[in-house]
Amino acid sequence: MPKAQVMSLEEPGNVLQIPAPIEKTSPSPGGRLPLMAFVADSNTEAVVKECLAHLPESQHLVMRGGVAKTIRYLAEERSPHTLIVDLSGVDLPLARLHELADVCEPRVTVIALGDQNDVELYRDLIRAGVSEYLVKPITRQRLAKALAAKDGLADSDPIHQKLGKVIALVGTRGGVGTTTVATNLAWYLAIQQKRRVGLVDLDLQSGDCALTLNLKPTGSLREALLNSHRVDGVFLERAMTMHSERFFVFSSEEPLHEVVEFTPNAVEKLVSVMRTQFHCVIVDVPRVPDAAYRKVLELADLRIIIADQTLRSARDAVRIRTVLEENDPEHLNLLVVNRAGEGGPHAVTLKEMQDVVENVPKAIIPYRPKLFAKAASEGRMPAERGGPFIDGLAALALEIFGRSTHRRGWWRFGK
Repeated sequence: MPKAQVMSLEEPGNVLQIPAPIEKTSPSPGGRLPLMAFVADSNTEAVVKECLAHLPESQHLVMRGGVAKTIRYLAEERSPHTLIVDLSGVDLPLARLHELADVCEPRVTVIALGDQNDVELYRDLIRAGVSEYLVKPITRQRLAKALAAKDGLADSDPIHQKLGKVIALVGTRGGVGTTTVATNLAWYLAIQQKRRVGLVDLDLQSGDCALTLNLKPTGSLREALLNSHRVDGVFLERAMTMHSERFFVFSSEEPLHEVVEFTPNAVEKLVSVMRTQFHCVIVDVPRVPDAAYRKVLELADLRIIIADQTLRSARDAVRIRTVLEENDPEHLNLLVVNRAGEGGPHAVTLKEMQDVVENVPKAIIPYRPKLFAKAASEGRMPAERGGPFIDGLAALALEIFGRSTHRRGWWRFGK
C-alpha cells in the first residue's frame, strides 16, 4: 500500500525543513484526491500517517502546516473530498474555518484537529459544518472513528452541503454583449480570483462562448442535455473543454438546420451536478421564451440582465425583470449596462435608464472597440488588458463572492 506523502511547510516563527521533494499523488477520476491532511507538528503527523496506512483509500496526501497554509494551498490547488485540518495555535479558529470554507470546492468533508478543549468551541465548529473536532494529542483509533463516520454525514452539514453558485446572464436584445460579459466574467473569476468555474453556452447552434475563448466547440453539451442520466462528476471531467486548470467550458456548434430540443429537467440535472464540482457555474442564456431556458433562470442564485443604452434595451430590461420577479423574488437580479457610450449623445442616458428600469446598474462597462480588436489580434481576452472593462467585471465579482482582487475603478456601483 502506498505510504502517505509528507511535506513540511513554513509557519510564522518556525522554519520547518522539507525532507524531500514531493511526487504528486494521482487524483481520483473526478480530479480530486479522496483525502488530504494538514498537520502542525510531528507527533500528529505520525499518528495521521499510521491511521491512513490502515485505510482502504490509498490515495491521500499529508502536508505539514496549519490552517493558514491549508487556505493558501487550497486557493491554488483542487480540494480533496475529505480534509483534515489542524487549528492548533489559532486565536480565532471559527473565523479561519469560514475562510477555509470560502476556498474549498463544494462537497468537502472537514475533520478539525486542535489544542483547545472547549465545549463551546466544539459546538461552534460543528454548527459551522465540521464533521468532527478532535482535541490533541489525537490517537489513531479516534481519528479512524472520525473518518469512518464521515460517510454518514447529514445533508444539513453546511460545509459538506456547500454548492457552487449559479449565475445566469441574459441579454435584453441581440448584440448587447451577453456572451462577451459571460466569458470575460468566467475568465476573471477563474484566473484572477482562482475560483473553479464552469461556463455553459445554452445556444447550442452558435458556439460563441467557445469561439470567444479560442476553443473548439464540441458535441458534449448536446450529449449531456439529451442523455442527462449520464451526467455526473466523471462525465463532466471528460466532456467539458478545459481552458485552464480552473476554467472549463460547455459550448456546442450544432448544425443550423437541426433543432436540439431538451427538457427543463435535463437542464436542472446538468446544473445540479455542476454545482457540486465548481465554485461558480456561469450560464449564457438565450433570450428565447423556452421552458428549458426559463428553468436556468429559476435555478440561478444570481440573474444578470445585460443591456445597452437604447430605448429598446431599457424597455426589454423591464420586461425581463418582471418575469424574473414573478418566478422567484427571493433571488437577486442585477442590471449591467454594457457598451456604455457607444450611441454617443443620441443614446439613452444612464439616468433615464435607471428611471425606466427602476433599478440601479451594478456595473457600467464602457464601449472599447480598440481594446477588443487588439485583444482579438493577440489571441487574448479583453479582461487581460485591465482598464475600465475589468473594473466592471470586478464589480460583478464583488456581488457574487463578496470580495474582489481588483482595485475599485471608475465603474459605478449601486447603492
